[in-house]
Amino acid sequence: MKPFDIEHSNKMKAGFKVPENYFDQFEAKMMEQISTEKETKVVSLFYRKQVWISAIAAVFLLAIAIPVYFNMASESNLDDSTIEMYLSQQQSINTNELTQHLTNEDITALENSLSLNEANSDVLEEYLSESENLEYYINEQ
Repeated sequence: MKPFDIEHSNKMKAGFKVPENYFDQFEAKMMEQISTEKETKVVSLFYRKQVWISAIAAVFLLAIAIPVYFNMASESNLDDSTIEMYLSQQQSINTNELTQHLTNEDITALENSLSLNEANSDVLEEYLSESENLEYYINEQ
């Protein structure tokens, strides 16, 4: 390979060339670009105020809505008198439908309160003897 001398070789030319009259027009072009005014974005102080008012209103609404929601959720239990009135007004409810809605604890409590001991058996026998639907109670399953 031949030795290459970069300083004395005329074969290689510079990669960049300055256009003619570039520096004569440079100052005018630069001043033109600087002098063009761009529109600046103006943010109103009232806009920021609206954001703060909206944020405060949202927090205030949540502070009121959350306790009301949880109070309403906890008060969903009906009292006994309301349930009794509803059941007394319904004509087509039978014992099978009622027992489907009872839990095991409810059934155990009913069995304990209605247990047939000697004190309750006399009252039950008297009620059945006075009842007109004795055959219905005996044949009911």
